Amino acid sequence: MPLSIDLQTLVNKHLTDAEAISAVILGLCWNDSALAGAARISLNENETVEDAAKRHDLGWNPTWLTDAGYTAYDSIGTALEEPNPAAGPINWTPEVRTFRLDDGVADSARGHGFRRRTSAELAVLSLWTHVMNKRDISFERPLELSPNTRGALFRDFLIYFLQCSLPHGWKVRHEVPLTHIRGLHMRRDVSGRKSDILIIDDGDRLVAALSSKWSWRSDRGTEAAQMVPLTRYRPDIPYALATAEFPRAARVARESVEDRAYHLCPGWVGSWMAVNELQAGVSPLERWPSLEVLRQEGISRAQALALNGLDTLVEDLRNSGDIL
Repeated sequence: MPLSIDLQTLVNKHLTDAEAISAVILGLCWNDSALAGAARISLNENETVEDAAKRHDLGWNPTWLTDAGYTAYDSIGTALEEPNPAAGPINWTPEVRTFRLDDGVADSARGHGFRRRTSAELAVLSLWTHVMNKRDISFERPLELSPNTRGALFRDFLIYFLQCSLPHGWKVRHEVPLTHIRGLHMRRDVSGRKSDILIIDDGDRLVAALSSKWSWRSDRGTEAAQMVPLTRYRPDIPYALATAEFPRAARVARESVEDRAYHLCPGWVGSWMAVNELQAGVSPLERWPSLEVLRQEGISRAQALALNGLDTLVEDLRNSGDIL
C-alpha cells in the first residue's frame, strides 16, 4: 500500500541525501534489540569511562555515542564530563535503543557472542543517531513490527523513493503479473506469478526488474520463481536486488544470483562488519577512537565489497534509460 502523506513528506525532504534516506528507512523499519542495556556499563568510584571500557573489555567505544549526540551520566545523575563520578551503571540521554541486527546471536548470548552483537549494534546506532541529529530528522520509532509488515514497509519506501528520484514519466510498478510483460505473455509455464518491482521508462520500455528484500534469507524460493521466466524469456532485462540485510551482506555482494545488489546503508554495514570481527582483548578505543574513524572504515569496507547504496541504484537505472 502507498506510504502515508507524512512519510512521503519525510522522503521528499531528504530525497537527494543518501545517508538521510538510509536513516529514515532504517529507523522506521527496524525493531529494537533486547540487549540495549549493554550500554549501561558499570563504573567504579572515580573511574573514567575510558578506563571502565578497558576493564570490561568492551567491543565498542563509548565515545561513539557521545560523538553521535548522547550524554552520559553517572548513577546519581551527574554528567560524566565532571570529575570523580559515582560508582554504578552509566545512564545515557536520550535513551539507548539499539537495532536488532544479527539474528544469528540469541538474546541469551554470553561471552564473545554477546560482545560482538551488542558492540556492532551500538556502532550502527551511533552512526544512525549522528545522521538523525546532523540532519535534524525526528520521528517516533515503532516498538514492534512483524517481519511481513517490516518487509512491506521497506518495499513501499523503496517504490516511493524510486518514483520520486527517477525522471518524469518513468513508472515504478509493483506486483505486475508476469503474463503482462512482453515476451512472457502467452507462455505456458509463467502462470499466475507476479513481479516484485518493475521499472519502466517514459517510452514504456521495461528497464529493470527489482527484488525488494528486507532480509536476504526470506522468500528465496518465491524470488527464484520470478527470476526463472524473466531470465529465460527476457534475458535482456537486468534483475537487481535491494536489501537491508546485515549478517549476510557480504554474501549478498559475492553470491547474489541477481545481476546487481544494492543495500540500504552500505557504509553502516561495513562498520558493523568491522566491529563484529574485533577480537577479544583488542581495544576499539585504539582501533576506532572516534565515530568518524569508524564511519570511514565502514565506507572503505563497503567499497571493497562493491556494495552500493540506493543512490547508486537510482544512478544505474537513470543510465540504463540512455541505452539503445
